[in-house]
Amino acid sequence: MRYIVRYDNFNESKGISDSCEDILYDIWTEIEPDIIKRNDDVKKFNISKKDIKVNQLIVEYEIQKGDDTCDSIINFKNSIIENGYLNNVVIKLNIETKDMSDEFIYYIRSVLFHELIHLYQHYKILSNNKFRPESFSIGGVLPQLRKIINEEYSKYVLNILYFSLSHELSAQLHQYYLYKMNNKDYDKLIKIKEDLSNFNVKKLNDKENSELDFIKKHILGSIRFYTKNKNYEFDISNSIWCETDNDIFLSKLKSLINEKIKWLNKKIKLIDSKIEASKIIRYDETIIGLPHDWEMYDRLERYNFIRENLNDCKTIEFV
Repeated sequence: MRYIVRYDNFNESKGISDSCEDILYDIWTEIEPDIIKRNDDVKKFNISKKDIKVNQLIVEYEIQKGDDTCDSIINFKNSIIENGYLNNVVIKLNIETKDMSDEFIYYIRSVLFHELIHLYQHYKILSNNKFRPESFSIGGVLPQLRKIINEEYSKYVLNILYFSLSHELSAQLHQYYLYKMNNKDYDKLIKIKEDLSNFNVKKLNDKENSELDFIKKHILGSIRFYTKNKNYEFDISNSIWCETDNDIFLSKLKSLINEKIKWLNKKIKLIDSKIEASKIIRYDETIIGLPHDWEMYDRLERYNFIRENLNDCKTIEFV
């Protein structure tokens, strides 16, 4: 595995930049009045931070009546770096709500933040001119596979794959931390962890076997498409995606997912301990001079914790 660029070696996995919160603040300040009034709109934002630059980021949001749900997608399909700026990126929020409560508004904000983390990750990949890690290669082809497969178990495997990808787990973990910092519960991460822990490996019928072969073939094709390092080919050829026996493949997949769960449990415990520790008053902890901006001070504290503790996704990837 010498030549694999592991997830934890990529700049985009190094926690998140404090710029992500700055960007969120700028965008949310602009769109929150529309969200509250249930007005659909499309807005464009220029981003110029020291570690991320985006030209004309499109944020589109549509609000309908229904249960409280907020689905989001960020489209990188035509994205390119020109003169140091990322171009052609769209974030779309599909919102349904009966009552635009404060709690649900906070959730919409966190969903937008989640997509901005992916924006930062993607910018770092393109601007550093490195081939994609397998986490993004797999994630990029899953939406297309969802449209083609028909068997329920195949769809189930795709869902498990999506939520076990390192860049997705990283973003979910950051949302969990920021919720906790604001004395809120983020149940989605716990549900994801339960689903991954209960991943059901079963004996496949002929149709399921055929679809799983199809899934493996195109995930393998996506990984190879984005790979420029010829030495990486050896590891790809020996990965689970080249396993012809689907019983063995599913068993190996479950083992890899179990490794991710161990890492996730460790980080959740660390976050919970951090939050509890912050409630204890220590008389020997002093700040030399009072901060001029308490919000900036809080943001810096969060960023330092993320950078020091949540950026080492050392779980084994799927290659």
